[in-house]
Amino acid sequence: MSGPPLEAGEQIVFDHVPSLRRFKRTALLMIVLTLLPVAAFLIVFPDTFWPAVPLFVTTVLLAQERVRLGRHRAWITNRRIIMQGGQAITLADIAGTRTEGNGLRLHLDGNIGKGPKLFYPEDGDALATAIMTAKGNAP
Repeated sequence: MSGPPLEAGEQIVFDHVPSLRRFKRTALLMIVLTLLPVAAFLIVFPDTFWPAVPLFVTTVLLAQERVRLGRHRAWITNRRIIMQGGQAITLADIAGTRTEGNGLRLHLDGNIGKGPKLFYPEDGDALATAIMTAKGNAP
């Protein structure tokens, strides 16, 4: 897909493609954190297959997220942010941004802390700067 359908006079300022490197870092962190319950299960259930369950669940979740990674794409235009699924957020509605874990949270007016999240940016600060610059230059 080359880009979403644009309105008259609208131009793409930034193309947010989720970073596989950031996803791998998140996956590694999840696997390391999963080793704690695996160790606990090894102590409590030493002669069973139960210690493999937490690692299996984490692996399934990571495989699912890897398959869905392309669905986190977004385009920042001079008027709005268009998500891969078709959801669009006008730049005038964005009050600010904040880096949260593996993504960039958009703070919408009247909905602080519960706005949409752009997942796995290569450089979260550059993405936030692109959004706020586009917001400042919006017609």
